[in-house]
Amino acid sequence: MPMSATPSKSDPRTATSVRPDNPGVRLPPPVFYVAGFLIGHVIESRFPLPFFARPIGIAVGLALAAVGILFIVTAIPTMLRGHGTLNTAAPSASLVTSGPYAFSRNPMYMGLVLVYSGLVCIFAVTWAIPILLLLILYTQVGVITPEERYLDRTFGDTYRVYRKRVRRWL
Repeated sequence: MPMSATPSKSDPRTATSVRPDNPGVRLPPPVFYVAGFLIGHVIESRFPLPFFARPIGIAVGLALAAVGILFIVTAIPTMLRGHGTLNTAAPSASLVTSGPYAFSRNPMYMGLVLVYSGLVCIFAVTWAIPILLLLILYTQVGVITPEERYLDRTFGDTYRVYRKRVRRWL
């Protein structure tokens, strides 16, 4: 269930000239993860590196991808039911703290990392691993940090209490 915080309202006199506050993340993070994996795959096709034995890679990859998909498919409907937003460039009507958000502030990003890792193992794309590290860094600095500043501005103490109670990733 979402906490009962609502965004603070801007001055009604300037509401027509001011865009609604939002995290300011213009491109959805999945775009970067897909691009990163494809770049890793292209590099791997030209400069192959060793990986796990095929059956082990597939088994580990399927497990990682399944857990990642579980994170994502539970987080999306929870966010929508809680009147949050999936659009990283849009304002949120509510702070969602239930479902997977009760134990991770970023279950969709965690899901992306796990699905990506699973695909790395399934397809033996060793070069995608260092790219994943860069993607995690980008997600932390370029996506999560602006989102957290926005949530702090918008939901204030309610968000700060939630942030202290629930870890960022896991």
